[in-house]
Amino acid sequence: MKTFIVSDIYGLTPVVEAFAGQLDRQAVVLSPWDGEGCPFATEQEAHAAFVAGEGVAGFAARVTAAAGGEPAFLVGFSAGATAVWLHAAGAGCHPDSRAVLFYGSRIRNHLDARPRCRVQAIFAEVEAAFDPKTIIARMASENVAVHIGPGAAHGFMNPLSPGYCEDFFRKYREMVRQQYVGWTRRHGAG
Repeated sequence: MKTFIVSDIYGLTPVVEAFAGQLDRQAVVLSPWDGEGCPFATEQEAHAAFVAGEGVAGFAARVTAAAGGEPAFLVGFSAGATAVWLHAAGAGCHPDSRAVLFYGSRIRNHLDARPRCRVQAIFAEVEAAFDPKTIIARMASENVAVHIGPGAAHGFMNPLSPGYCEDFFRKYREMVRQQYVGWTRRHGAG
């Protein structure tokens, strides 16, 4: 059993490292970038480089390779959430895996994907490019629960994001921790 934190385009930050360490000391952080942090000055530059580079499909392939077909607990943020969504729908995802996804706004481009494992997707209520309420019915299934953080803006879990909200961060960090504990108990690791 493995634990993965799949970051947004801000990459491996101290907050992401702390989040991972509090969840599981053996957690692996997957980032769109090599090394720590983000090598770009602005979010827009980082997004453009991500799309021009491996993009979501390449990031998802790295998640799948890292998971190695084993049961995994995965937490994804933004671009990382969409990558985990694609991984969860692929043949390389173990059905006993569990995924928690935060504001994976590009999931809207992959609504035909059907996760093989249980997924909880938490969206911000306020998204610049789309209304999350319009995709909930298409995402929800036996394996997928979808929730919208009332009043939350994209990036509410990331202190580097303009949408960061300390209250949401604390609330959802605790929710993830409880789900992780339950998942590890069910799978004999807790």
